[in-house]
Amino acid sequence: MLLEDIKNNWKTDILGYAQVISSLKDTKYPAHTVKLVDGYGVAIPYSGDDVNESFSNVRIFSTDNIMASPGVIQRSLVLTTDSFEAEQPFASLCAEFIDPGTDGSSRIAVLNDPVAWWGKWKELLGNKNIDARIYDVLGELCVLYVLLQSGENAAWNGPDGASYDIETDDKFIEVKSTLSRSKREITVNNQFQLDTSSKNLNLVLCVFEPSIQSGVSINKITEKLGELGYNVKLVNQKLSELGFEEGMSSRNKTFLLHEMLRYTINSDFPRITPESFIGGVLPAGVTGITYTVDLSGMTSESMVQGANHDI
Repeated sequence: MLLEDIKNNWKTDILGYAQVISSLKDTKYPAHTVKLVDGYGVAIPYSGDDVNESFSNVRIFSTDNIMASPGVIQRSLVLTTDSFEAEQPFASLCAEFIDPGTDGSSRIAVLNDPVAWWGKWKELLGNKNIDARIYDVLGELCVLYVLLQSGENAAWNGPDGASYDIETDDKFIEVKSTLSRSKREITVNNQFQLDTSSKNLNLVLCVFEPSIQSGVSINKITEKLGELGYNVKLVNQKLSELGFEEGMSSRNKTFLLHEMLRYTINSDFPRITPESFIGGVLPAGVTGITYTVDLSGMTSESMVQGANHDI
């Protein structure tokens, strides 16, 4: 009953207002559905310490601004998501979150330690949750498509363990993707990722925006690769190894591609390589390096023309 009440409420929720869940209305453990500017979900009355945790596209936080009824603002613990594609599984999670349990024991446990409750669900779901980085794989496939379309002989390495995402006859290409349109920053995961010792190297930054229907998806770009004669069977095999098996809804999630910017990696590009260290060896006790590079102001070449490019 809780599950159906939650989903029915979401259909009629009004932005900024909470709607009581009818099956809990006359109990000691009320709950509401909420529709906010940046997501939707459920809320329960809360008087504890501040909470603000997130994982993938789900967030749990405390707020003093839930309008539980006209003129009544209450402090609440809120569970939300911004993903409309995940409504069914998220509704189940919401039902678990607000369910009082026997004699209110489940609700009391959540209110006493919401971070512990969140941690258990995060641990359970985390290893299988890949939706947050769909656009990383999508960016690699989009760059591959543009290269093939321009006549280059290019191959996608995918999960093969190669140092770079794509290889052509004369260069390697490392692809980075972002949903931020205000920052031009990339994260480099080790000292070898931007090393140009063996072949010319380009870095390509893809700037995406999540969309409801328009734009490009993994399935769409895979189909277009097939139209160019690329081995789609091999692409699907590699996608499966990355956790994107055929038939998964995540492969239909669409994004608008705003920019695809190519940078040449040379002596002027800010980077850390083995040559940055004496003898090409990391300092004693340092086992790995991850760093951020600001690309703003650096010379780049656009690989696609026009805004909201639908490849």
